[in-house]
Amino acid sequence: MKVLIVTHGSAFQPDQVLSGNSIRAYYLGRGLAEHGVDVAFAYPGSRSSHREGRSEPGASESDIRYFGNSTELHALIREVKPQAILVGYWELLEPFPYDFEIPLIVDLIAPRILEILFQEGENVGHYAARMLAQYRKASRFICGTRRQRQFLIPWLILAGFDCRFNAPIDIIPISTEPFSPLPRRRSSDEWVVVTGGVSWPWRMGERYHRSIRETLADGSKMQGKLVVLSGGYVHKAASGDAPDANGEPLPDPDSIPKTPGLLPYRDMAQLFRDECDIGIELSDYNIERDFSASFRSVEFLRCGLPVICNRTLDLARDLADYDAGWVVDDPEDLPELLGSISGAASDYARKSENAIRLVNERFHYLKTIRPLVEYLQCPEPPAKQTDWLFIDAEPQLARLSQEVLELDRQVRLRDEWIDELRHHVEKLQHRLDEVINSTSWRLTEPLRMALINTRSWVGSLRHRLWQAIRLAWEEPAPSDAFHASGDRYAAAADRVAKPDDGERRSGYVAIVSREDVFPTNHGAAVKIERTAWGLSHFVDGVLLISGDWGRYYLFKSGVAEEHLFPRWIRLTGLMNRFSRKKVLRSGMPLNEAYIYQAWHDWSYTARLLYLAFKYRIILYQAEFPAYAKPCLQVSRLKSAKTLLVEHNVECDRIRAQYPATTPKAYEWLRKLEIGVCNQVDQVIAVSQPDRDLLIAHGVEPRKVQVVPHGVDLRLFDRSYSFGLRDLYEVPSSSPIIVYHGIYSYRPNLESVELLASEILPRLSARGIDARVFAIGPEPPAESPHPDVVFTGSVDNLAPYLKSADIAVVPLQKGGGTRMKILEYFAASVPVVATRKGIEGIPAEPGIHAVIVDDFEGIADAVVRLLEHPQEARAIAERAKAYVDALDWTSIAKRYLDLLKPESGTST
Repeated sequence: MKVLIVTHGSAFQPDQVLSGNSIRAYYLGRGLAEHGVDVAFAYPGSRSSHREGRSEPGASESDIRYFGNSTELHALIREVKPQAILVGYWELLEPFPYDFEIPLIVDLIAPRILEILFQEGENVGHYAARMLAQYRKASRFICGTRRQRQFLIPWLILAGFDCRFNAPIDIIPISTEPFSPLPRRRSSDEWVVVTGGVSWPWRMGERYHRSIRETLADGSKMQGKLVVLSGGYVHKAASGDAPDANGEPLPDPDSIPKTPGLLPYRDMAQLFRDECDIGIELSDYNIERDFSASFRSVEFLRCGLPVICNRTLDLARDLADYDAGWVVDDPEDLPELLGSISGAASDYARKSENAIRLVNERFHYLKTIRPLVEYLQCPEPPAKQTDWLFIDAEPQLARLSQEVLELDRQVRLRDEWIDELRHHVEKLQHRLDEVINSTSWRLTEPLRMALINTRSWVGSLRHRLWQAIRLAWEEPAPSDAFHASGDRYAAAADRVAKPDDGERRSGYVAIVSREDVFPTNHGAAVKIERTAWGLSHFVDGVLLISGDWGRYYLFKSGVAEEHLFPRWIRLTGLMNRFSRKKVLRSGMPLNEAYIYQAWHDWSYTARLLYLAFKYRIILYQAEFPAYAKPCLQVSRLKSAKTLLVEHNVECDRIRAQYPATTPKAYEWLRKLEIGVCNQVDQVIAVSQPDRDLLIAHGVEPRKVQVVPHGVDLRLFDRSYSFGLRDLYEVPSSSPIIVYHGIYSYRPNLESVELLASEILPRLSARGIDARVFAIGPEPPAESPHPDVVFTGSVDNLAPYLKSADIAVVPLQKGGGTRMKILEYFAASVPVVATRKGIEGIPAEPGIHAVIVDDFEGIADAVVRLLEHPQEARAIAERAKAYVDALDWTSIAKRYLDLLKPESGTST
């Protein structure tokens, strides 16, 4: 019989600091070997990573092996050919598959799941799930105490083991042998009390240590000193002022000798035997203590030291049975106990002799190993249930295990390849140094540098071109942003009344626009998507073409679908790689370049032309000026009307928003915008001021029509079972103020900052404890005020806005029409706004909204509306009546009216 012991730590070397794992593995190995079992050891890491030292007799150098990954571990197993594998820690089961042919025995000497409770950052649930999945692989378990066995049984049941008649668990206590067969003889009047070990967070012995120090310092009960050996896991020696078990510095350094922290194993045993009298195993109670097994206590006993321990420990019964120490319940018991020990020194020799007898009879490795030896004589697999807690995960875990093995193999091959490559690089570096130092090399350097730069440029261009071709060649994955709205279209399709036959137009509308239509989390995206949705009820279908050159979207009767362009059309998108750079060279601000790159990107024309041959298009609709160019080009080949929708007067908006815009860039923008406005059949402005400004720039007045933004009234006419007050537990005494937008757009973020710095303090001074909810995506990392909450993106604005008491829009900058104002109107929320904040909405001051520009006036208006709810309700009702005619289906009808031959006047 041959057994391979796989464990953490390092090989047993008495001249090194050793972990409990190393000691445990050593005595398990010795016990098996002396019962005729051939034993080999395997440790993670490389031989060079382990300290050199003299091994204990019986541990042959050839019996100790090391592995760096699971591939090397399995190669080691094939070489050793064991009949059983003893794993010193359950996580070492992970490299093994579920159906491993060799019996796996797991040593569970420590209740790790309980220790995890004391370690910050650990997820106990995840840890337990991993642990049970690995337990499932084992054939046998060993633990240290009767309590540990009882604690382990429920976990094995959860892992699917049939424990009804015989749980597959053997009790093998912490094993050792006496340091000397003779009891310890004291030779001094001073007593030396010793404790120590790794400073684990569940070892909380400071109260007991303080009581011992104070008793010894007083000297009336017992004279002596306390020695504390303490340090971190596993081979980090602590300094003389190392923290105690609970991390507190040790006081009274004069009464405690300076120690080197954790000592090498042989030196520690010699210190216990020659200089110490009593061992301490004391700690405040916690759940881990109930199931622990202490290596240090066994070390005290093997050196002939009687032990003082807590009565709650499993060890207490052994000490009582053999009269090998003392048990206490509380730190207050220690002074009297130490006094009685000092006053009855004659009893000490008997307890020391009993300590060695206890080790010989209950902890000697030749006796403790017997249950495992008996199992190894006939290692039958345990009975397991077919269903267990994580049965659904078992096939996946098995597959992942195989994948881990394969990844380990690939990593090993990669490491070998890297070593070989490093060797070749060193040879090349040596040869290169010889060449660089030559005269001919220095003379030809200018020519070589020119060639290198040319090759680098060509290589970079080739690499980018290949990446773009590969991206276009592969079929695009479904758009997550679009499919997140799939339920919305399906639900909305049934709620819109079908138009009369006289209202429908035969044919398709093609809308060409920017790349960020989905998700619809900003005003422009909402307008474009809702326009397409509304128009789809009155035509055969609406085609939406965006900057995504792999797909287009088809709206039919309120339902949208995603369609892919054929591969040869997708390849035209390669121009996308260069068009934005051309726009930037014109002086365009970086954040605006993407809505103008269609001016240089002919892939828009190719995609639109493909759809014009596939569908009968009656209207080419451009959203933003640059997208009018492909509409005009395709309309010359496949005739249909062209329409440009101006969300703003873009050249003026960009100059106002980006003061650094050069006159040359502004003139380029203005000529482009006015030029396409005069070339298309119709231009839509969203407000009368925008129409007037376009005409002032030179657009023909007959072409410019005013069609305002719309609102999705269906969402706001519904009732909802939740709101902001419920979601955020806002007290009824605190009014709710709302603002929404996308906060990467600086004017929106500045508005919220003004609410925090100017409006809320003024309201607070008037005794109003208001809460501001800033709704929308891309919020800042921190809120500017404790009463300002950024909600992030929401799927449906309506329930959030309808639950507000008031909307405040203190915008100071920005362009275009404020769609948010229409949404507040639709939600029947009274609005207080600056003139800039309500720009583009022909609302009457005091009738539809309160319009005021100074912060004091905004605060006064908010207070008045809150104190006069009837006035606030009247304003909200008039505002709601104003938007009732602006449903997106109504807006869509006004778009289609422009197709009539007689259309030509402003609306």
